[in-house]
Amino acid sequence: MNISIVIPVRNGGATLRRCLASLKKQTIQPLEIVILDTASIDNSREIAKEFGAKIIDIQAEDFDHGLTRNEGVRHCSGDLIYMTVQDAWIPDPEMFEKMAAHFDDPEVMAVCGHQAVPHEKDKNPVRWYRRYSDHTEEVRQVHDVESFKKLPQASQQKLVAWDNVVAMYRKEALIALPFVQTAMSEDWVWSYQALCRGWKLLRDSSLVVYHYHHQTPGYVFRTNWSVNYHFYKFFGYRPELPALMMPALRSVYHLAKNRNLSLKEKAYWAIHNVLWRMSECRAALSFRWKLRFSGKAGLYAAYRKYCHAIPQGKLK
Repeated sequence: MNISIVIPVRNGGATLRRCLASLKKQTIQPLEIVILDTASIDNSREIAKEFGAKIIDIQAEDFDHGLTRNEGVRHCSGDLIYMTVQDAWIPDPEMFEKMAAHFDDPEVMAVCGHQAVPHEKDKNPVRWYRRYSDHTEEVRQVHDVESFKKLPQASQQKLVAWDNVVAMYRKEALIALPFVQTAMSEDWVWSYQALCRGWKLLRDSSLVVYHYHHQTPGYVFRTNWSVNYHFYKFFGYRPELPALMMPALRSVYHLAKNRNLSLKEKAYWAIHNVLWRMSECRAALSFRWKLRFSGKAGLYAAYRKYCHAIPQGKLK
């Protein structure tokens, strides 16, 4: 089966070449690469042209994580469509081959993998990729929708979790069930709707891409607020208060053991991770407070205040 690639791009020149080069190194070569460029003012378009990509122009005011990807699907001619982002890259040249093999099962509508942080010193060492067990293949399918909707929130989220940084779909599935209009979490919404249709989805943890955003406290707060808002809007999920003390202590412990870092680097990343956890907690507390005392109207007003623009991470 032929594979088309869809990548939303906005000023991705710092990382796009590595992304596209990793696609071209695959043992199964993509039929086409569709770049959805949203008014880039750097060299993103020139890089895309170097790799023979098809460029679709998206106006900045029209960008939407769901509808923009649907536009990409309309320009694809492959049987399978691989979704990723401008700052992700594939370390395994056989990943497409492994991913596409899952579609030998005619019931599988989509396959998702795992995004990880590479061992590079300008990226958070606490999140460096470590494999703790053999890879797993999780088949996800719902046979009783009413029972599924009655599951505890955590159980639902485990089934629904999906990731358009590393996901492959049958084109016919995306035509039958396009992404919804949304500024965030279009992949989770699609997964939820697909499961409610009884479709078979699969997550294979051996399918790894590298991806990283440098998460300043402000970026963490806005992103978590936006995710919390969309999870509540689409699924009714309320954010749990994330643990703070133990994760912070574990991060300091792992940094202290890391022989690749100087004392100054360890101190920097220790502070970074504590602030990151605090921002996660602040976002969850703020969301729950607004929901309880201001209702849905106050929640939407706060969302517009904190997330008036779709958050975009700093490329590394």
